[in-house]
Amino acid sequence: MLEYYEQRQEEYEAIYAKPERQADLAELESNLVRLVAGCRVLELACGTGYWTRRMARAAASIHATDASETLIAGALASCTTPNVTAGALDAYAIPRSSGYNCVVAGFFLSHVPVNDRRRFLAGIAQAFLPGTRVVLFDNRYVEGNSSPISRRAGSGDSFQIRVLSNGSTHEILKNFPGTQELRDALGEFCRGVAVKESQYFWLASGVLDG
Repeated sequence: MLEYYEQRQEEYEAIYAKPERQADLAELESNLVRLVAGCRVLELACGTGYWTRRMARAAASIHATDASETLIAGALASCTTPNVTAGALDAYAIPRSSGYNCVVAGFFLSHVPVNDRRRFLAGIAQAFLPGTRVVLFDNRYVEGNSSPISRRAGSGDSFQIRVLSNGSTHEILKNFPGTQELRDALGEFCRGVAVKESQYFWLASGVLDG
């Protein structure tokens, strides 16, 4: 997965230029910015920094993290505001911290195996203080627009075949949890869970319980 996204780094943000997704992207960005406004944010799986740059306009500070040093370097270079720092971090092994009051993971939950979803969310709950805001957002599957599902595993995981501009082919884990799945998964650890859906995207948020 890391190799795929490192190879895709230069072309990744082209997906945000799709004309049919612009209204939904604008709505997603508006809701995200509202949720992180004034917050000290730890961002997981920052990728190219596309969403880091947008959150930085409203957040008090952002520490953007990714498992890939290559992606971190690119993301940090793309940010021009002084309130952004960056570093390597395994999203499944987040250290305990009281330095943040908001944790954000965009376009990451879809790459978490169904059987690891609870472990990922439990790791967030254990790492941050009660009252910390949790914000997750990702794609919805849209027939005829999303990459087709290439296969489904008995675990409930789904996969897509992706072809990069260099001709390389990659099978990628890509899950599409429904509204109730998101409510149930986040609701185990958070209060005030809200899920917003548009045609192409979803955004889920809540506040960690004590």
